[in-house]
Amino acid sequence: MKKTLKFTNLFMLALSLIIFSCSDDDSVEITLEDLTVTIDENPISGQIIGTIEVMGTSSPDFSISSQTPNGALAIDNSSGELTVADAALFDFETNPVITATVSAVGAANSATVTINLTNVEVTVQDLTVTIDENPTTGQVLGLVQSSGGVDSNFSVVSQTPFGALSIDMTTGELTVADAALFDFETNPIITASISDSESANPATVTINLTNINEVVFQTFDESIDENPTNGQVIGTVQSNATGNPNYSIVSQTPAGAIAIDPNTGVVTVADASLFDYEINQGVDAVISADDADDSSDFEIQIDNVNEIGDFNHGGIIFWIDPTSNNSEGLVISLYNQAGGVPWGCLGVTTGATGTAIGTGETNTNAIMNSTCASGSAAEIAYNLNENGFDDWFLPSMDEWNEFYSNLSILGNAILANGGDVISNSYWSSTEVDSNNAIWYNVTQSVSLPKDNTILGVRAVRAWTDF
Repeated sequence: MKKTLKFTNLFMLALSLIIFSCSDDDSVEITLEDLTVTIDENPISGQIIGTIEVMGTSSPDFSISSQTPNGALAIDNSSGELTVADAALFDFETNPVITATVSAVGAANSATVTINLTNVEVTVQDLTVTIDENPTTGQVLGLVQSSGGVDSNFSVVSQTPFGALSIDMTTGELTVADAALFDFETNPIITASISDSESANPATVTINLTNINEVVFQTFDESIDENPTNGQVIGTVQSNATGNPNYSIVSQTPAGAIAIDPNTGVVTVADASLFDYEINQGVDAVISADDADDSSDFEIQIDNVNEIGDFNHGGIIFWIDPTSNNSEGLVISLYNQAGGVPWGCLGVTTGATGTAIGTGETNTNAIMNSTCASGSAAEIAYNLNENGFDDWFLPSMDEWNEFYSNLSILGNAILANGGDVISNSYWSSTEVDSNNAIWYNVTQSVSLPKDNTILGVRAVRAWTDF
């Protein structure tokens, strides 16, 4: 009996100890430890700050009760890991200290989080590059590097010469803004000061230009007679270019007039119809070449060539001496000097018997040296002073014949220059005998009495280019 009682008492004692022990476990306290860390400003979003430590055996459900500034931090509710939620708020100049209160379900206390930010100096690195002069606009020169910042905002603070460079505000890529300023002879060194919005001091950019052997054109002073043939050589563009200069015509007026050989620089006629002095007195062109410092302006003078129908030398050219190399001939007056006048010298032989081209002036002088010149057709022509010339005379028979052989061209040219319509009949200076002289009626020469008064007078003159 005593043994049974003793066993019973021992059992009850053990049971009490077990119950007491379980009751003691259920009342274990969970506590959170404060977290203090120091990190550099300008972290990245998602960067781990640290973990809230727990005293106790439970795994509580973490949350951020409050934080300053709001939205700076995030916490993993299971592990208590704190991370950067908004990197922009981790700016030493704005928020040198970031704080938060973290709580957990079942925890006896809240944890205080203190994040001390370390000021990080944003620096922009200097850049020095060397390039050939005469780059192209937009050519990339290099990349300006920034360290310590988050979002770069590059800008050109100053530059010499002004307007030479531009920079991408986000990437820092530096490019040529005005290629004309990258000229070794003018600006061998180009400098700039570049800033980042967060940098304390700007970066210095130095661009050293390398001089290259630039193509320089020599003066192109050429002339060409009007009415050339297509392909006719005008001249050669001279320069200091070596190898293949790749000459080209940038522009020309009139368009399409000339062509240039890209290798030799030989300039030729491309469209001969444009080389008409009466329409174009010259051709203006801009010619360039690879490695040329600049394009060059060239002028090709078109020289007037005496042509049948040209208004020149005081009148309209109607004959050019074929043996004179286009430098001698005859012109006719734009106007009728008289109508219904006699030849004169009736009954008198004056000796004005020349018929050939070139004898009209001799005939007129013979009549003027006679005793009957007064009131004659020859005198009217002889006394003419027109367009600055006073050496006019009455044309011979063959001179009239030459004129009428080109009547269509000459008549239109006279009218185009404001002259009088050509009559069908004019006196010539050719005398037949003492009573008769030759008159011309478009298609033939006819002998007519000197006192006939139905004919007109139109003077001609001889011209030379020397």
